[in-house]
Amino acid sequence: MIKNPIMTTRELANYIKLNEKTIIRMAQNGKIPGVKVGSQWRFHLAAIDRYLQNDLIESPNDDLDLIIRTKEDVLPLSRLADLKFIEINSPAKTSEQVLIELCKIAYAGGLTSKDNNLLKELKQRERMLSTAVGNAVALPHPRHPSPQLFKEPKIIILRSKTGVDFNAFDKKLVNLFFMPCSSNEFVHIRLLAKISKLLHISGVTKQIINAETKEQIMRLLLEFDRKYLFPGKEPQV
Repeated sequence: MIKNPIMTTRELANYIKLNEKTIIRMAQNGKIPGVKVGSQWRFHLAAIDRYLQNDLIESPNDDLDLIIRTKEDVLPLSRLADLKFIEINSPAKTSEQVLIELCKIAYAGGLTSKDNNLLKELKQRERMLSTAVGNAVALPHPRHPSPQLFKEPKIIILRSKTGVDFNAFDKKLVNLFFMPCSSNEFVHIRLLAKISKLLHISGVTKQIINAETKEQIMRLLLEFDRKYLFPGKEPQV
């Protein structure tokens, strides 16, 4: 993890895996947040991470479709979730308790081993910048997905009826936590894209918050697959 909160163009290029010319062009066009000091660009780590996090969440549906629809990625959202990976009555009162509970669900479901530092990775990510994206939703995840953290791609859904202070930028409590579980960056981005597309649907967040059973949430995910991921055909389940 980069400790310096202010990065040079080269440091940022290494951080987000782009070349320096691309970074400069994006900064000049206002596509990434940066400040020019003399002839040099400087970038604040927190601002960059917020940009990276919110960019995907706020992407237009057409852009999300381009990310989701690949030959290598055909799993519906309803199959990436599972009743054993959904908790609708979380007793968590703090952000740390949320992360601990997510790790317990992952371990109980066989997604991760008990001593793989998942909790440590989740805490480090939250210290860098809250994964709360507003509208009562957060997407806790490790900064660098790896086979050491997760054994297969899944999505864990945790719900708190009362809400948890997760340091959201809109200052609201968070009720829904989606944790994408993947062993590499390629799959991680596609899991985030699927979650983002789900959250674009008007009223879906409220429906999940108000669902009375896990089965109701699974039905919402299946309906999403039928309408948006696999229109015109039955999704693989």
